[in-house]
Amino acid sequence: MDQFSEFTAYKKLLQRKNFTLWMQSAAYNFTGAHNILQEFTETFYLFNNFQDFVLVMLYIPIFATALTGNILIIMSVLKDVSWCKARNFFLFNLSVADLCVTLICMPMAVAMLIYRLWIYGEFLCKVTAFMQGVAITNSIFTLMVMSVDRYLSLQYAHSTQRTTSPQQAIVIIITIWVLAALIMGPLLFIREIDVLVLPSLEPMSFCIENWPQSTDREAYAIFLFFVVYIIPSTTLFLCYIRVFKYVCKQEMQRENSDCSTKRLISRRKAARMLIILVLIFMVCWLPYNIVSLISDIWGSAWNQLDLLRYALWLGHSHSAINPVMYWLLNKRFRQQVRRMFRKTKNCGSSHTCHGFISLPTPKYV
Repeated sequence: MDQFSEFTAYKKLLQRKNFTLWMQSAAYNFTGAHNILQEFTETFYLFNNFQDFVLVMLYIPIFATALTGNILIIMSVLKDVSWCKARNFFLFNLSVADLCVTLICMPMAVAMLIYRLWIYGEFLCKVTAFMQGVAITNSIFTLMVMSVDRYLSLQYAHSTQRTTSPQQAIVIIITIWVLAALIMGPLLFIREIDVLVLPSLEPMSFCIENWPQSTDREAYAIFLFFVVYIIPSTTLFLCYIRVFKYVCKQEMQRENSDCSTKRLISRRKAARMLIILVLIFMVCWLPYNIVSLISDIWGSAWNQLDLLRYALWLGHSHSAINPVMYWLLNKRFRQQVRRMFRKTKNCGSSHTCHGFISLPTPKYV
């Protein structure tokens, strides 16, 4: 998360003409400036803010769930002998993006809650924000591709040919990662560490986005909001209107005839599943996108910064909700995970193991 707002607030504090008198104000009920500076320093730590402590506690379950769940999804796909299908490549890619958020973005968000100053170096200052942006962009673009693929598979449900081949899926995934990196590329250049010096205190380091002009920050914020959220969400919405109409039409036809095939029914269920995943993504990341856009354009008050932290937690929780939804809504995934654990347990007791039992690939999407 960009610390520009906090950096600006402390900088304004230094620029006050009556800074010394303000520090000795009776409103603080202190006898000297030293005590005020000591309390000011303590506000950087977690134990001084109950809200931050609660937020750190909330990160623990979503981190554990996201890490375990996405690893299980990847394993369930890789352990299947017929995993080289387009839909499985997309699912694998989605789980990898969620793992990037889990292993890179969540720990750094917790670290910034525990201690607000930046002590992690310029490399992490640049990379963490970049990787979070790339992972989120990759997720929404992958969902878009999966949605289009599902729509085409419904349109050609009685056709035995695949709408997307494995080779095409690999090219699409590489293109998505490259495009996401290009969109988030400016963060690698404008993220930097800036230092403030307050009287009688150690220098304070902040990781900020140092744009040449404030209008550049606003323009990039608007650009991201439309490219990463509005345009994909609109595309998904229009796509699933077509899917919904098609499913309703097929349901009406099935009432009058018995021409529906097993493939068609399976693809309808997959479409419904993907609609749920898309809605969850939109709900989880909408608050953060809105609050972040407001913060970049109109500036941040302290209450907005607190709201931004909770909005970021909600966005990160999407990486944990995905595997939970797979578990709840997909019977084959549950069977695959149970078989893997059962096989692992048998391997541990008999000291012999010939690999996991392979099931048909869970049809998540």
